[in-house]
Amino acid sequence: MNASDRFNAIQEQARETDTYWVEKAIIECTEEMVARMEDAGLNRSELARRLGKKPAFVTKLLRGNNNFTFETAVKIARALDTEFVPHLRPKGWKTQWMDYSPPKPEESPIPLNLKKQEYGQDVSAVATGDENETFALTA
Repeated sequence: MNASDRFNAIQEQARETDTYWVEKAIIECTEEMVARMEDAGLNRSELARRLGKKPAFVTKLLRGNNNFTFETAVKIARALDTEFVPHLRPKGWKTQWMDYSPPKPEESPIPLNLKKQEYGQDVSAVATGDENETFALTA
């Protein structure tokens, strides 16, 4: 067994543990937080100010070595003028997110045509929000 095969075997074994999935979720959430900070032009100090916390708190969050609560996630989202949208998908399925600003009343709506034959299996769409909607397409 070569090094690549050993690595793949170790990675598959890791995917069977809760620790792997917790760390993956923390990394993904942290990356999303950084992206939203960049979009808003916010630095760590400004986010900390909005959260009513010290900059060290934000630094800890961005290092990814924490396990924060939904309450903290919601507060971070609100401080970033975003929404926290948790999503559970069936095991083995893939999810594709599409965030968009809905059209103004005078504009045509954005069609969301999901056809079974295009995806080869059932597709579900989840929409949330008032002014801006987030669709979670799960196939």
